[in-house]
Amino acid sequence: MPDSPEPSGDSRETTSPADTPKGYMISLAVVLMGILIVMVFFMNLSGQEATASTAITQQRWSLQSYAGPDGTTVPVQDGTTVTALFTTEGKVSGSGGCNQYSARYLVRETTMIVSGITTTKMNCPGGGVMIQESRYYSLLEQAASPRVHNRVLTLYSTEGKPLLVFVSA
Repeated sequence: MPDSPEPSGDSRETTSPADTPKGYMISLAVVLMGILIVMVFFMNLSGQEATASTAITQQRWSLQSYAGPDGTTVPVQDGTTVTALFTTEGKVSGSGGCNQYSARYLVRETTMIVSGITTTKMNCPGGGVMIQESRYYSLLEQAASPRVHNRVLTLYSTEGKPLLVFVSA
């Protein structure tokens, strides 16, 4: 019968390499690797901030302002430079504006402790410099929480009030 379909002489089906078990596994591995690469790439681009303990050790800081006795923001006196360098070994050191200082610090999650401040004992001219330096050391020991944002380090009190504001030096 001419109208009936006749089977062709070649009854084999053609398959692509991806249809074989080995090809399927290779395709799956490529897709999974692609997903992994995309995840790593986007997690790094999302701006996940470094922990505070890491972020404060990445540069030298220069004090911009500090909390006055009445809680107002006081700018650093002209002609003085107050600095802080936090090391990964838990030491902070720098200049208080006149004298050099060093202390130990510890950061755990969002909590900070600074203790054991030692300083040189130079007497600097102008009473304001020594008052500022004394205030700085006192506030540094009161620091309870650090935050780094846009290259600004702010040390906060236990009540969440800013005590010391540093900029990248």
